[in-house]
Amino acid sequence: MKQGLLTQVAYQILQPFNLLHFANSENVMTLAITRPRPQRVIPQNTAHDHPPLVYIAAPYTQPDPVENTHAVIKIADALLDAGFTPLVPHLTLAWHLVSPKPYSTWLAYDRHLLARCDVLLRVPGYSHGATQECTFADELGIPVIRPRSADPADCIAAVTNHFSD
Repeated sequence: MKQGLLTQVAYQILQPFNLLHFANSENVMTLAITRPRPQRVIPQNTAHDHPPLVYIAAPYTQPDPVENTHAVIKIADALLDAGFTPLVPHLTLAWHLVSPKPYSTWLAYDRHLLARCDVLLRVPGYSHGATQECTFADELGIPVIRPRSADPADCIAAVTNHFSD
């Protein structure tokens, strides 16, 4: 029982790292630990054969998560109506209500989603998390689109302009 618990604890501690297992001639196992580098997941389709996947990075926590989610859904509706595929990380609000997770867990989850997107739409407004997502997108070479305002019409104009170039 102790070994099973120890294995679980070790997995939780080492889970964010890449582990390389080595065994020598005496069957003694050693580990090499490296921290993974951010990598963009290369989509198999091109922008010409599927609607662009648009990650919406916007304020969440301040002033109110519910109000902010409502505002982002309006932007997502406008993007969907304009022929884009919006990805709304704010919708984890419902998941969090059922199964709360630490803030850092949600940020890591969002980064995995972002790595699969064609662009990031940075909706104006203070947000430490959205600013971190922009930095991550830059590291992966994902374009960051910055509309003039948080108005859905301005967001659509900015995304449409990006893809018409």
